[in-house]
Amino acid sequence: MTQSVFRELAKYYDLIYKDKDYNKEADFIEECFKRYLKPKRILEIGCGSGNYTRIFFERGYDVTGIDSSKEMLDVARGKCDCSFLNMDIRSISLSSKFDCCLALFAVMGYVTDDLDLRKSLVKIREHLERDGIFIFDIWNGLAVLKHLPENRIKEVENDAVRIKRFAHPTLRTSGDICVVDYKLVVFRKDSKAISEIDEKHVVRFYFPQEIEHHLACAGFEVLKICPFLDLDGKVTEDVWSMTVIAKAV
Repeated sequence: MTQSVFRELAKYYDLIYKDKDYNKEADFIEECFKRYLKPKRILEIGCGSGNYTRIFFERGYDVTGIDSSKEMLDVARGKCDCSFLNMDIRSISLSSKFDCCLALFAVMGYVTDDLDLRKSLVKIREHLERDGIFIFDIWNGLAVLKHLPENRIKEVENDAVRIKRFAHPTLRTSGDICVVDYKLVVFRKDSKAISEIDEKHVVRFYFPQEIEHHLACAGFEVLKICPFLDLDGKVTEDVWSMTVIAKAV
């Protein structure tokens, strides 16, 4: 997981996702907590700009966030008084263990290689207490292959800038990979200047039985695989994003 993504996007990330309902998603995660384990200490993998981190911190959890992007962490540190660490998921090294690990907004999809995935899962397991839980969401391969990724355009603005983002996905089915080329056109309202940002995101999609196998090999027992935001729903080929809940054993 060495992709240098979000470097240029970091300063505009929260604006681009201002329509994302982080509180609703945090409510869903707490629903998972109520059913499986109520944690005190949370390790958040790929915490990004700290939107989930801040919410869980404000709800009374002790949260440590790690991310491979220094630029995203700079944004996160301005949101709450949590510990934010610049760290690679494959080589996490902390002095303490946690009750829960979270990896939200398709973070695990950025681990595209089997060996890297195994390293990452083993490191996560090492930092969880026995019977601790790992909750993450990933793209469901069944749905990705049925509903192929499409070109998308998104426009957002605030008082300072107007942004038009183009997303062009390319599917590589041989490696269960989707390469998304992003182009951001940024219009500054004060100077009328126009700039462009190009970034490439490589995201892997997984199949339910496949991810269950990888988790078992790393010392986890899968408790639930369900649609994201629907704890009692069923994962079908029409469900793009699935939630995985696993217990450290």
